[in-house]
Amino acid sequence: MSEKDIGHEHTGGMAEFKALLREPPLLISISVVFLLFAVFIIYPFVKILLVPDGSDWIRALTEEEFVLAFAHTLYSSFVATFSAIILGFLFAYGIHYTDMPCKRFFQVVALLPTMAPSVVTGLAFIMLFGRRGFITWNLLHLKVDLYGPFGLWVAQTVAFFPLAYITISGVLKSISPNLELAAQNLGARGWYLFRTVTLRLATPGIASAFLLVAINSLADFGNPMLVGGNYQVLATEAYTQVTGAWDLPMGATLSVFLVIPTLIVFFIQRYYLEKNSYVTVTGKPVAGLIRVTTGPLAKWLLFAFSMLLSLGILMIIGVVFLFAFTVAFGYDYTFTLEYFKEGVIHSHVMINSWVASISTAAITTVLGIALAFLTIRKKFPGRTIMDFLAMLPVSLPGTFIGLALILAFNDGPLAMTGTLGIIILGMALRQLPVGYRQAVAGLKQIEGSLEEASTNLGANSFTTFRKIVLPMLKNSLSVSFVYAFMRSMNTLSTVIFLVSPEWNLASINIMSLANQGFLPTASATAVGIMLVIYATFGIVKLILRDKINIFDL
Repeated sequence: MSEKDIGHEHTGGMAEFKALLREPPLLISISVVFLLFAVFIIYPFVKILLVPDGSDWIRALTEEEFVLAFAHTLYSSFVATFSAIILGFLFAYGIHYTDMPCKRFFQVVALLPTMAPSVVTGLAFIMLFGRRGFITWNLLHLKVDLYGPFGLWVAQTVAFFPLAYITISGVLKSISPNLELAAQNLGARGWYLFRTVTLRLATPGIASAFLLVAINSLADFGNPMLVGGNYQVLATEAYTQVTGAWDLPMGATLSVFLVIPTLIVFFIQRYYLEKNSYVTVTGKPVAGLIRVTTGPLAKWLLFAFSMLLSLGILMIIGVVFLFAFTVAFGYDYTFTLEYFKEGVIHSHVMINSWVASISTAAITTVLGIALAFLTIRKKFPGRTIMDFLAMLPVSLPGTFIGLALILAFNDGPLAMTGTLGIIILGMALRQLPVGYRQAVAGLKQIEGSLEEASTNLGANSFTTFRKIVLPMLKNSLSVSFVYAFMRSMNTLSTVIFLVSPEWNLASINIMSLANQGFLPTASATAVGIMLVIYATFGIVKLILRDKINIFDL
């Protein structure tokens, strides 16, 4: 960098700082954001790194149970990730590249697991294929034990397939038909067209889906706990060390080790996408162009695949409802509401989850739009750092975040252990990146000249934000709120270390009840969560008169 460039950079930084001094509300807002990040993100994450000593790191690297847990985590997570990506891509490809029937049905069914805790797949697996499962025992009279790596693979694949489908579907939908039609006009057909054009253009979506599914499967706690059997992974081993052996430093060590593969996947994805170009410069697509579709054979094969997968998902969701509302499914099919009353109506955990999730959704929505406004519309020193810290939690496993908060706020002036506050804090950190990116996307669609006009008329940044920006982002804010609420109602790994007897949550209660053998009550609690999410989604759509669009629903 030349001296001239350095001078310009220094001058620009000083100009930005002087502009801040002329707007005290903006300066205060930026200072408050950095203070919050320092206290609630930087401090806890540094704390968890400092708790273990040298002996803990040596034990984690040498003792067989910990080495096996690390190997099991890598194997099970990446096997489940690859299978979920394959299922998600084929499902999305069938939706967007064929004219097969029942597309709307497939789209709705594929999204059902997103509105239930991921542990529901493990719960359904036990009820269908466990030692006394409805299919294995009642129908086939088989004495089988499917607990372990195979059961975990199936449960995680089904649980995280929707994440892969949603991500890949968005990319396939956005691919302009122009390029594929041009390639077809040049003689490309079938597999060659798919491999050289469609698959390459879909690569960013596949890479993003891989990262998203890998992070979730690496951090998954409920499914390994329910169907993993003796197949320990890092998340469950860290939990055992903290709650069973009372070895907090070792639990922290294992949680840090859980971050390593997550960061490796993240940087590999970034490197691969930056190394290869996937930008298409085609101008405006020609109106009326129809996307290139597959032939009849591929169409009906994809239809059969989509139908089988959809029926499998419906079977998983359906068996949860059947266990929740029958006296003893498989033996006594009498309808009953007793389990629903016990797990939902007469239980405080559902109210706790609702309160925590609503609070989290409100916080992440407000903070997300405020952060987006600052990083996108304002120039100030440290803007890049603010963006990095806002996105940091998305690459960290939930167990790492939860344990970091416990270590940081167990005592002292900000002691929050066992309170609702620390649960909301953990949920908010986990959902903040999504709310932030949603707000960023919304702001980038708004012409900046409107805000400039407001400023020219004498309005300060706060007034412009309140009167110009917020009203135009109503839809983005609503999507962010509903999504954060839905994910918070379903969260498990982030809050497993944060709950207390007074402030337990419905998602945690499902796992506890299932481990104790109370499958009907666990099922009823899962049904309660799904109904609350459906009701909230419906109310928001009603209020906004169907102007909200989440997952194309």
